[in-house]
Amino acid sequence: MAYDFGSSGLGITNPFKKEGLARTIGGLLISCLGFYSLFQITHIIEKNMIEAWIYAIFGLALLISGLTRCGSGLFQLFKFFVGRSIPSSLAYNQTKSESDNANLEKKQNALAYEASTLESMLMGRKNTTFKEPQGWMGRFVHSIFPKLIFLPYPIRNIMQEVVAILLTTFVALVAFGLTYFVSSSGLAGEAGHIIIPAFSVLLLGYLIGAWRKAASAVDLSKVKQLKSSGAGSLAKIIAFSIIFPVVIGMGYHFITKNIDKPDTINQLFENAQFFSAWPSLILLFVLGAVSCALIIFMVVIRSQQSEPKTEVSEFRENLQESVHPNEVFINIENIVLANRRYKEIPNRTYLNFDPVLNEQSQGKGSFSGELLIETQPEFKPTEYSKNFKLVRLAATISAQVLLVIAAFVFFSLTTDIAMVVEYVQNMINNPPQLSGQQGQSVLSEIIAQGSVIGVGLITTLFMWQIIITIGRLMENFSHIFWAEMQFDSLLMYMKTEGTFAESKISTGMSIHDSTRSENVVVKSSITPWVVSSRITTSTFASSGNNNIEMQRYVMSMEKNESELQSIINEIRDFLKARENIAGFTNTADLQHAENILKVNQASRNTPEQLSSQGEAAGFLRSESENQPENDRITEGEK
Repeated sequence: MAYDFGSSGLGITNPFKKEGLARTIGGLLISCLGFYSLFQITHIIEKNMIEAWIYAIFGLALLISGLTRCGSGLFQLFKFFVGRSIPSSLAYNQTKSESDNANLEKKQNALAYEASTLESMLMGRKNTTFKEPQGWMGRFVHSIFPKLIFLPYPIRNIMQEVVAILLTTFVALVAFGLTYFVSSSGLAGEAGHIIIPAFSVLLLGYLIGAWRKAASAVDLSKVKQLKSSGAGSLAKIIAFSIIFPVVIGMGYHFITKNIDKPDTINQLFENAQFFSAWPSLILLFVLGAVSCALIIFMVVIRSQQSEPKTEVSEFRENLQESVHPNEVFINIENIVLANRRYKEIPNRTYLNFDPVLNEQSQGKGSFSGELLIETQPEFKPTEYSKNFKLVRLAATISAQVLLVIAAFVFFSLTTDIAMVVEYVQNMINNPPQLSGQQGQSVLSEIIAQGSVIGVGLITTLFMWQIIITIGRLMENFSHIFWAEMQFDSLLMYMKTEGTFAESKISTGMSIHDSTRSENVVVKSSITPWVVSSRITTSTFASSGNNNIEMQRYVMSMEKNESELQSIINEIRDFLKARENIAGFTNTADLQHAENILKVNQASRNTPEQLSSQGEAAGFLRSESENQPENDRITEGEK
């Protein structure tokens, strides 16, 4: 939506200042590490050009990542521009003055409801926002946390992702146990000592990918609806844990059967160091458990604050009034509801008053009309507990700390890669002699040295991926709790039906009257049905031009009896103050009517009456002339 400035603000402040400060500091630290890596080039370039290029590439990557993070943090610290048109409407806004913003909202898919849906919610005392969870995993999560269904979709998606990834990790461990059982029991043949390390590496890679997917799944720019979460991935893990050992065992048996000297191969790899995934798995389990505990705590506290009411106030009555139906509609929309605007911002009209008049013969007919309107939402600051605020801040800071640590681990990869490059260069420059009796021992030593370097590189690489994945997960998930905003507004639906008939009222109908008033009066039988509710809505903010323009969801509907009664009283006062007979509105018209009346009275008199009236008038005139001046003045004053 466009930024609509108004001198009267809406009282909405920037909710991302603390989060932006933490992100800015983290970005600065990563940028400094990138600068340090680039400065190392001057000392290394004279010794090893390839190693200098490695430091240059890693330093440039760290510098770009750090400056990007620092820029996004500063962006969150900038002024939070809020126009008078935010937040988004619930449905398409038919108010003429807001047509441009309404079209933009529709184009950006920022409307969460249809007008008919809102009408159904008021009339049916229900809230269609609380949709049934989809999929096996979704139902499982909502069964554990029943109040989760009453939260906004992004928060529900957070809990679904957290429980799903925890369950996936648990099932992966069970799968590892099955694999260990298959290998140790001899079902996989002689390949048992190969299956466990190989499967642990695959398991670690799978879990890192699953956690990374969960971290990017909950993003305000992507999530606008409730996600469906099934249990297909869990079945795949269990099936893979059973099939994998069998496949490896068959492959190992085939290779050893077709190789002439399998003992020679075993001797070559006897001193080699194999990668162990357990340290990385333990790191993943610890960081994942801590991050999920913080997130689950925030979700539970947020769910305790939800009050999913679906209450409305209702008015139904039959009115017999001498008023045209159109005037009732005009008064309600342009006066009664306009008086309830928040800071004089136009109301949001979802069903416009377009009364349908079915006129019949002899001035009779029927009419009907509907109105669905919402007042400008008023920002409602959410009061969180002290523990919630501390945990939210701790999760945000912990995420930035993990990302900075991940940057240092990433920087340490330069040493491992430099060792690999140096090892390869030595092999190329000084090729080993593999022939003769000592060839086997030389090759065994080369494999041992290479395995040590390779295991160190793989270990550092997995550690970097684990730390950066958990850091991003905590950053994205905690951002949701900074971004939520709630608003309070009046939502009212009015349905009016009835019949009308015309009649005439005439005044001043004497045979001697020349001035009279003749009025056509519309007698209406009006049956209004008014349903209103004071609703609490929730949306999520972001930094940038579209800061508070995401979909807005109805979270609670509360009765507003006093407010509805005030509306009805204003409508009744309008009906009582109606004037059905046209009269004089100024003294000039009254003087003209009086002159006409005198002429009418004079025209009704006979000649004898006119003669006697003339003599009487002459006598009075002569008497007044003979009186002293002072007496005439006194008489005139009398």
